[in-house]
Amino acid sequence: MAMRGQAHETVIKTIAGAAFLMAFAPSPSHAAAPQQLHNKTIVITWGESGTYKRISDGQNTNPVGQFQATVYVSSAGRPFLRVTSTAGRFGNKREAGPETSSGGIQFNGNTLTMIRQNIGIARRLLTTFDGSFASCSTTVTIGKVDSNATMIGFDGAEYHILSMQPGAASCSIREGNALAN
Repeated sequence: MAMRGQAHETVIKTIAGAAFLMAFAPSPSHAAAPQQLHNKTIVITWGESGTYKRISDGQNTNPVGQFQATVYVSSAGRPFLRVTSTAGRFGNKREAGPETSSGGIQFNGNTLTMIRQNIGIARRLLTTFDGSFASCSTTVTIGKVDSNATMIGFDGAEYHILSMQPGAASCSIREGNALAN
């Protein structure tokens, strides 16, 4: 009977976790990039901190990470993405073209929503542009699937997430393709 209770609890956690990630996910009917953003680069930076427990040895760590998402919108309105992250001596860089980045990038009027996932956590970056698309502001929301959520750390190891919070975020827009360099 205890196994049945544990299985039921696992199913509930899985459903709750899936609902959490779906709440972050962009809707399937996302619009094309606004014309005002064509041939422009949007640079979003933010920090994160938290307490994590390394699964391999049980050691707690408190890294402070710095992130930068660079989105170039081509003259055809297609988004190209580069995300870099650093914490201390560790760093990572990932790039995606329109065929893979468009699922995590959604334009809707004067907003850009980006969803980033790392095993049991999700980040939502919500960028709002002014009426002329000359300036922007960004908020970052982080959540974990359940109390036992894990993620891959900056060092490549797997960690249990004990606590996690975003830092300040900023956004800028400039002409041309910053990813070409």
